[in-house]
Amino acid sequence: MLNPLVFVTLSENDKRLIFSILIVVIVVLVLIAFLGYLLFRVMRWQSHKMDTLIHDVLVYNVITDRKHLMSYGRKKNWALFFKQAYIPLIILIVAAVVLIIHNTLDNNWEYNPFSTYDGFGTLFWTWKASGEFTGSEWDIIRFQLIFLDNEPHVVAEAWCGYVFGPLVIVGGTWYLIAVSCLLARTFMLIKRSREVFEKSLDGFHQDSTAQIQANSNSSSPAPAPASSDDTESKN
Repeated sequence: MLNPLVFVTLSENDKRLIFSILIVVIVVLVLIAFLGYLLFRVMRWQSHKMDTLIHDVLVYNVITDRKHLMSYGRKKNWALFFKQAYIPLIILIVAAVVLIIHNTLDNNWEYNPFSTYDGFGTLFWTWKASGEFTGSEWDIIRFQLIFLDNEPHVVAEAWCGYVFGPLVIVGGTWYLIAVSCLLARTFMLIKRSREVFEKSLDGFHQDSTAQIQANSNSSSPAPAPASSDDTESKN
């Protein structure tokens, strides 16, 4: 087991590293939770968009069965998806064309557009850390070296990464949001197709139906009695 005294024997540099790692983990978890919340809100908003797409055909009885509603809803859903997704798809295609042109001109098909040396990664801070675990039961943690691997700088050779990176990030995020909206509307379509045409017997009892029929018969007007004139005329 890990020896608790290991934290006492750590150097100040090691303690700073552990603290920095904890801060980074917390920030990442907060960002993931925030992005998940935003995605949930967008999907919830787009799910109600399906109600708008199928409202009129249901209200005016243009569609009266589940099968045709699903077919109509799918067509409307995919039409809206292509309308939302064609711009990010064009952005991704442009990014791919830029990368192909760069690799063709340099005759280098192993180029990494996110590299920290000649790619998009040159615009960010990056660190490298090496460490080792010693001891029979991993009771000592020793970090050998922590160093800054890259500082933000601009390199002329990284022009492809500077174009490719933002295009892929924007286009990819935009496209994933469009796909999420497509799924949200699909789930809502399935839900609505079941609810609108569902026949439920919850709370139904045969006696209640008989009572309703009896009340209906008792409330109907009785036939008017025949007048004396009509009786005499028949005689």
